[in-house]
Amino acid sequence: MSFFMRVDVVQNERAFVLVDEVPQRYLSPGRYRLNHPFRSVRVVRVPTNTLVANLDTELLALVPPSDLQVIDLGPDERAVLYHRGRPAKWLGRGQHQVWLVDNVKVERVDTSGVATAPLRDDVRALVPANDYVEATSADGSVVLRYVDGALDAVLPAGRHAAWTVARKVQLAVIDLRERLLHVTGQEVMTKDRVTLRLNLSTAFRVADARRLAVVARTPDDILYLAMQLAAREAVAARTLDELLASREIVAEGLFSEVKGRAESVGLEVLHFGIKDIVLPGEMKNLLNRVIQAQKEAEANVITRREETAATRSLAQTAKVLAENPLLVRLKELEAYKDLAAKVGQVHLVLGEGAVPSLQLKG
Repeated sequence: MSFFMRVDVVQNERAFVLVDEVPQRYLSPGRYRLNHPFRSVRVVRVPTNTLVANLDTELLALVPPSDLQVIDLGPDERAVLYHRGRPAKWLGRGQHQVWLVDNVKVERVDTSGVATAPLRDDVRALVPANDYVEATSADGSVVLRYVDGALDAVLPAGRHAAWTVARKVQLAVIDLRERLLHVTGQEVMTKDRVTLRLNLSTAFRVADARRLAVVARTPDDILYLAMQLAAREAVAARTLDELLASREIVAEGLFSEVKGRAESVGLEVLHFGIKDIVLPGEMKNLLNRVIQAQKEAEANVITRREETAATRSLAQTAKVLAENPLLVRLKELEAYKDLAAKVGQVHLVLGEGAVPSLQLKG
């Protein structure tokens, strides 16, 4: 009767031989023959392609240091496992049993600080969000770094990273480029109690990112409210005619007022304008009739002025002709010449006493 047991251990595993449930032997890849007559023999196989093991103390004592390394990571330490040159696993704080077989390496990482160089993309994919944070800002923007809730630094455009292990860190991207803000359909009442709607527009940008972060939570809303209030005050102090006549002056006053409010929260107003003044339908019709009447009156004045000038010219001409009979005769001849050029025959109608005096010469 044979008491031999054949055991084959493949490349990606290790095995432990338990005799009467007591660990006795560690097996690396290969073929083995076990001989333990009249004993209870059991083989426990452990995969190594998981890279990290979870062996109890008795099994761990049988593994040679060349095959497995025990790593203790402190609260502010982390480690990256590289398998065949590629990052494969991220290790947090605590004790870890790492298989060193199949070209596995361990790289410790100090995470006690805040700022750090951005991780490689393949390493970053392994890192949990509560250990690492990263932000990228394009040209025309900056990154605000908050540490434990307080603004720590304003970073220029680029890629920035921070550890969030020892302290709570947040990165926020602030766009410094010019933007537009519109206030549409704002109903206001003029001094003469005409209700109208205004459409306002402003171009602005972030001038002081640090002040913006500390002073204002929603800077766009603050600027929007400043535009609304300034427009209400400016319109309420003027009649409709004054508003329509001094639209540019009103816009300049609004620009000065809104600009000061914007600067208090770190914004810079570049341009401000009143896009539209929308009147109620009945008021619009009334204004159209007023304008039509004004234009008709202006047209009548011009017509009368031209008629007066023409009459004056005719009177002046008549006076000159009365004083110079020869000019009258010349005018008659010119008239006959023009008439002859336009008609083929000229018929003369003579009175009763004109026939004897009519002379025709060839």
